[in-house]
Amino acid sequence: MEDIRTKLKSEHPLPPLPAVATRLLDLINQDAAFEELAAVLASDSAMAARVLRVANSAALRGASPIASLTEAFMRLGTMQLRQLILGLVFVHHFPRRGAFDYVAFWRHSLHVALAAQQLARHSIGLNVSGFDVYTAGLLHDIGIAYLNLSATTRYKEVIVETRSGTESLAAVEQRLLGVNHAEAAGYLLGEWKFPAGIIATCRYHDRPDEARESLRDLVRLVHVGDCLVWGMGLDNGARRVGPDFDPLMLAEVRVEPSLYEMILAEIKAMAAQVESSLA
Repeated sequence: MEDIRTKLKSEHPLPPLPAVATRLLDLINQDAAFEELAAVLASDSAMAARVLRVANSAALRGASPIASLTEAFMRLGTMQLRQLILGLVFVHHFPRRGAFDYVAFWRHSLHVALAAQQLARHSIGLNVSGFDVYTAGLLHDIGIAYLNLSATTRYKEVIVETRSGTESLAAVEQRLLGVNHAEAAGYLLGEWKFPAGIIATCRYHDRPDEARESLRDLVRLVHVGDCLVWGMGLDNGARRVGPDFDPLMLAEVRVEPSLYEMILAEIKAMAAQVESSLA
């Protein structure tokens, strides 16, 4: 792992999070009061405007329009606020470069976050945090965006070879860059001080049985959610063909497979609302 860290530090400069994003994520993890969050968010006018727009959207509109961030937070509620801020931070943090399809990437990531969250809600006996599940799903492929940002020209070659050949994305990355997106994500989120469960999910969501046992429930939820979203025909912007999905896979995360159609409808409905808020 040390060799990977050294390579990433020297060849793939770490993209710093904006100061306001770092502070917001810290406050969110501390369950800070809405007033504290509002004071920080007010310094980023673009993000603040998006939050107000969502709070005043048709889905949430109350008797009168909202003009203050604190009121917006109260209307959104803690969970939806956390998810919105996290989405805004990461969707708008990585610039669009090269041949990589960022729109497809974030649409896929968002759907995986919602899929994992809904699977967790319908599962029986899994002990996981709803916010951790959403975060892990949203960031599960963040290593792809990181490698594309730090090695745009070479990553274009990765994408071309992956789409035209039979090797996996990770195998092509390893061959051309000397590191794959799962390793890159583990390094990136470690430097950004994310919790161990989120880091493990980014590293092992394609092979959940290799994750530490105490973190495996979270990793499996994102793994099954990822397969489900590929089954919906939503690729991740780097490769066009993904893992196979069978509704019977829901049993791996203690969800009754007969609930598949209902969960699918929930994901689609929620995604339509969230996508508009992140635009």
